[in-house]
Amino acid sequence: MKYKLSTDYTAEEIGFLARNNCEILSEIRLGKTDFSDNETPRRMFRYGGEYIAEIIDGESGETVWAVLSKFKGVYRFTAYYSDLSSLRNGL
Repeated sequence: MKYKLSTDYTAEEIGFLARNNCEILSEIRLGKTDFSDNETPRRMFRYGGEYIAEIIDGESGETVWAVLSKFKGVYRFTAYYSDLSSLRNGL
C-alpha cells in the first residue's frame, strides 16, 4: 500500500530535522500493515535507521510520533512519543 504524506512542518520541527540529519518523506510504500484507524501516517521522516510517523493516539486523540517497525513481515508501530524531544531522548 502506498501512503502519501504531508511535508508541512513547523520551523521548530524543521530545525530538529535539520540538526539530526533526518530525511522528510513525501510518500512510503508498505506491504502488510497492522495499523488501527488512527494509525494512518500523516507525516513521516527517517531518523537514523528508524522510520518515524506522526499518527493520532487512539486514547487521547492527540498527535504522537511513533516508531515504525517490521515484525514477521508486518509493519506496525512499536514506540510512541509525545514530542520530538521525547523521541530523541527515547531513541
